[in-house]
Amino acid sequence: MSPAQQALDYRREIDENQKQVREMVMESYHDIAAGKGRDSNEFFDELEKKYSNDRI
Repeated sequence: MSPAQQALDYRREIDENQKQVREMVMESYHDIAAGKGRDSNEFFDELEKKYSNDRI
């Protein structure tokens, strides 16, 4: 795979990860607003776990 293709693939992966994070954040905000009681610590622990072990 060429370096240019690797860079494009990496950019797509970053974009997809950012999209997923935004969706998770908005879902949690909607849950909190609706009084569903999702613990913010649980939410941020989930985010931290997902991204702390990802390759950079």
